[in-house]
Amino acid sequence: MSSLALPHVTFLGGHPRRTGETAGLTAVLDRSGIDLRRPIRRFLRLPWPALRGLDVRTPDLLTMALRYDGLRSDGAYVDLHLDQGVCRLHVPGAPAAELRERLAAWAADAAGPGEPLPGTPPPPPRQVRGPAGVARMSLDVWRAAGLGAETVPDRGTLAYRLAVAEDHRHCGRFAEAVALLEPLAAGATTAFGQLDEDTLTVRNALGQTYLAAGLVDDGLDVLREVVAAAEHRQGADGDLTLVIRNNLAIGYQQAGQYVQAIELHERNIRHSERRHGRLSRQTAGRRNNLAATLALAGYRRRAIEGYWEVLDALSDGAYDDTLAVTARQNLAILHNPSWRP
Repeated sequence: MSSLALPHVTFLGGHPRRTGETAGLTAVLDRSGIDLRRPIRRFLRLPWPALRGLDVRTPDLLTMALRYDGLRSDGAYVDLHLDQGVCRLHVPGAPAAELRERLAAWAADAAGPGEPLPGTPPPPPRQVRGPAGVARMSLDVWRAAGLGAETVPDRGTLAYRLAVAEDHRHCGRFAEAVALLEPLAAGATTAFGQLDEDTLTVRNALGQTYLAAGLVDDGLDVLREVVAAAEHRQGADGDLTLVIRNNLAIGYQQAGQYVQAIELHERNIRHSERRHGRLSRQTAGRRNNLAATLALAGYRRRAIEGYWEVLDALSDGAYDDTLAVTARQNLAILHNPSWRP
């Protein structure tokens, strides 16, 4: 299927070069973009790389009155987000669910079989300038290890030291972060117990730091242990359990182990639905993580379906929600048959 034609489309405005409503167009999707055509000549060309978001839905009457020119109760509305605004189309005769399915089927067929993205390579070695730089780094690691090894007198002190370690990690100082977190995890266990939530939080940070440093096996080992401990402490639906299980799934994704990552994300969604509800923002965020993993694993059509579920879970009032924006962006990317993970 080299192209997909949608007849009788009405352009509703939103493009800087075409502002007025225009009916009787045909939208033709191919590998290079979306063409809006009159019977004789082209009306508007929208290349895939120019799209910043894609949405297909049947809005309620209030939404139609506020956002579109005129009321149309049949068919579906298509929003094509551009840098200059939102190009809006009405496609008659096809409910939103049916049109989404047609677009996803065409994109998957035009793209061909998917290939998974290889595992994330370890970060490049940290650049250290000369003997003085080596000495400074060694001193920083020694100081971090000393801070982590100090007795933990209270939870406030633990939180401060964890924040220092997280600052090291976010700045790419992985050796310092690991040097601080390894003894800090042991200290938290001594002070508060192995199953204490603060202890689990520190060990979760240690596992994430191992992953960020490229020590994937160590990171997965720690996070597997912490997930099991969190399930024992909070239950499978506990909020901390949900967070750590998500981090473990991301670790499997980073390692290129997509079967395990997808299974964990799906399990996390089930537990999130039980705790927070199917349409909650927490569950929508976990569906977003699953969709991202499916896309990287080469399952384009399943990823597209996942992002539609994210958008449908968010209310109309969440139009500018970061999850909704991300889902629309990724839907535009995944409908481009030339995109590869």
